[in-house]
Amino acid sequence: MILLPRIDALEREPAHLALQFLVPAGNPYFEGHFRDIGLLPGVVQVGWAIELARLHIPYSGRFRALSAVKFMRIIKPDSAVTLRLSVDAQRRELSFDYRLAGEPCSSGCVQFH
Repeated sequence: MILLPRIDALEREPAHLALQFLVPAGNPYFEGHFRDIGLLPGVVQVGWAIELARLHIPYSGRFRALSAVKFMRIIKPDSAVTLRLSVDAQRRELSFDYRLAGEPCSSGCVQFH
C-alpha cells in the first residue's frame, strides 16, 4: 500500500487535474534517500501520479509501461509541490508533471492495458 500525500488544493477539468500538496520532512519515503540530502524517490513520484489519478480522474487499466520520464530537479523535504495529471482514455495514457514554484521537477507518461 502506497502512502499518499495530503492534498491541500485541487483544480479539476474533465480529464485534467492539478493537485497541490506539501511533502513533509517526516515523510517515510525520504528515509535512505540520502543521508546528507533528502530527496523524494522517482518511483514514489510515479506511484503517486498513478494512484492520485485513479482517485480523482475516472480511468481503468493495468500498468503497461513508462515513457518520456524525466527527472530534472529533486523534490526535497518540506517542498510545496504541484502535480498536474492528464488522462487520455482513448490512448490509455496518463501524463504527469511535478513542479516546484512553477519550475519543472519531473514528468512522464504511463501507459495502461
